[in-house]
Amino acid sequence: MKRVIYCSQATHEFTSEELIALLQTSRTRNEAAGLTGMLMYCRQSFLQMLEGDEAALDATYSRIVADRRHDNLRLLMSVEVEAPLFADWSMGFEHVNDEQLAGELEGYTPQTKYPLLNPDVISNGAVAQTLLTMYRQNKVGQNKVS
Repeated sequence: MKRVIYCSQATHEFTSEELIALLQTSRTRNEAAGLTGMLMYCRQSFLQMLEGDEAALDATYSRIVADRRHDNLRLLMSVEVEAPLFADWSMGFEHVNDEQLAGELEGYTPQTKYPLLNPDVISNGAVAQTLLTMYRQNKVGQNKVS
């Protein structure tokens, strides 16, 4: 089993409708591929963790890299793991704002440009994994897909 965490910059500010459509497509594709994970969006930046079979994950990640709705993609982690952190979620989702990030990330400055992509905020995969896991623990059941 493999875990990938990446961050990227949306090419435009996503509307609620666009985020819902993205989430629905992601959940359908991930469920079919046997992948699980979590997606965060804040101020035109994405942070995502995906977990699952290496071949399925590599194919999905290749599709993500080629997606023109975002750029400045930065791979934060790509590791073999024993078990998934998000086993029950085909794709958990959290749309966070500056206030929420300030409460979770020590030293976070509101109005940081592309906060989930900014290396001063998310410096490495361990920081990203901790942030995603905190939101999972705080939101268990709210984003779960049955």
